[in-house]
Amino acid sequence: MAKKIYQNDHLDVAKAFKVLANPKRINLLLALRTESCRVGNLQECINEPFPIISQQLAILRKKGIVSKTKNKKNEAYYTIDCDLTNKLLDLILKHDKEAGKKKKK
Repeated sequence: MAKKIYQNDHLDVAKAFKVLANPKRINLLLALRTESCRVGNLQECINEPFPIISQQLAILRKKGIVSKTKNKKNEAYYTIDCDLTNKLLDLILKHDKEAGKKKKK
């Protein structure tokens, strides 16, 4: 069987899934879905310490998933920077819901 062209990019795809596979990052993304937030707000929202949140946000920023802006008070606000991320979260949540229904049958 000949090697498929799509297999050439599998490492990049795996890296993208790895970034999104972390439960702390998923919590951050779910918290950021409705509005941009400061780290302090995220800290309260997902109950994680400041250093953990900052570290995870840095990873998400590096991949272009979230962005940081500063207001006049120099406070940093984070927001999801990619519509595809929201769509992917929707698909995963829908998949989990559907898979849960199948298991109950």
